[in-house]
Amino acid sequence: MATIVGTGLSLPVDVEPYGPGDSEYAAGQRVLRRVVESLGRRFAQYAVVDGEFATAPFLHAADAVGLKVIARLKLNLPELLQAAEARFSHRPPNRTFKNGSDRIEIWDADDFDPWETLDWKTVRVIRYRQHKADGTIIEAYWLTNFSTHQVGSESLYYMAKARWEVENQGFNDAKNRYGFEHITHHHANSLLVCWLLLILALTLERLYRLRYLHRGNHPPHSAIALLRILRLSLAGPSADTS
Repeated sequence: MATIVGTGLSLPVDVEPYGPGDSEYAAGQRVLRRVVESLGRRFAQYAVVDGEFATAPFLHAADAVGLKVIARLKLNLPELLQAAEARFSHRPPNRTFKNGSDRIEIWDADDFDPWETLDWKTVRVIRYRQHKADGTIIEAYWLTNFSTHQVGSESLYYMAKARWEVENQGFNDAKNRYGFEHITHHHANSLLVCWLLLILALTLERLYRLRYLHRGNHPPHSAIALLRILRLSLAGPSADTS
């Protein structure tokens, strides 16, 4: 499922099924091309993806449709990861800032060598360490083809963190609140129609709840808060026991 993030309102835009002999990786390339072809290059500036999509074919596919990429750097690219670890471990962070109660440290360099099959001049890598108030430290590496002149370290951190918008407001909401996994049909076209209808319902509900119902000075209600308000409004008056 492709989802628009980073705008304050996460919206699903398309789905791409895959079956035996296919893969999520191949389906991701197909949906990337189709979405840009359908909506145009201006609907998005970049794609945020997990480490399994940090491959030359996917990155080249994004280049072909005019999108930059921010991808998680993991052990599937061991040489690049080891080079980033070796460089960043012996120097102070490039930038430190606060994000709420968390302290964020960022290491950033844009002159790493691309791997053999990647048609990029250089690769930019950031490492962030998120120090939480309870002492927990979250560390991650990301690669991108955004230059330091286009996007600063702090902005790139927030753009990478938008990956969790895809996970939480895309996949998790679709599965847990809209029954995305609980489909009784088995025919391929039937499954696809059900998925598209569910995503349409999710999009309409989210637009209505977060845009149309956001009146006055109160913050937008979450889906569960709106449900509770609705249930309270439908409840009858309590009996007078005095």
